[in-house]
Amino acid sequence: MKNLILFAFILGVCVTNAQEFQLTDKYNVTNQRMNNQEQEDTWLVDIIVSESPGNRLGTLTISDFGLLDEIRISVLKNPELENVSEVLKVTLEYSACCASTEEFYYLVTNDNDFIALPSVKNEYGYEPISDIHYIFPNQSFGKEGTILRAALQYTETYTIKDIKVLRSIAWNDDDFDTEDAITAINY
Repeated sequence: MKNLILFAFILGVCVTNAQEFQLTDKYNVTNQRMNNQEQEDTWLVDIIVSESPGNRLGTLTISDFGLLDEIRISVLKNPELENVSEVLKVTLEYSACCASTEEFYYLVTNDNDFIALPSVKNEYGYEPISDIHYIFPNQSFGKEGTILRAALQYTETYTIKDIKVLRSIAWNDDDFDTEDAITAINY
């Protein structure tokens, strides 16, 4: 009986972890440099594959480098999208009078190509009431073969209270049109 309970616990942990982004050192940021624009506090950083530093997969513009608190890089394994092995998420976290995050998502194909999704920005005045994220098929609330961009609303105990789908993208192994970032502002 103990073995059965232990097996069920381990299986539950594995299933739960499989649905969430996990921090990784497989990718990194490098080549921090000033942007030659009027704004002095604007910097550029490159996202690279750690084992192949010459393999730059994207460049991020950090507009308020002095307010940048943290850069987190995480992956979602096996997102259940055709020809996609993982999803890379780079989160820039800023803090000042209010907190904000900017998230950049890249679909990593089985051929090691990188397809960028439009970025997502969230600004928080106080406690997070709602924010915007991408939801992939293998995650809670995910839809088979579809990438959802959704606004999540939370209860006071930070559990998801409601989900409003902002965009539903049927995945057919194509590039995405570039568009401006979607921003959620909570005040």
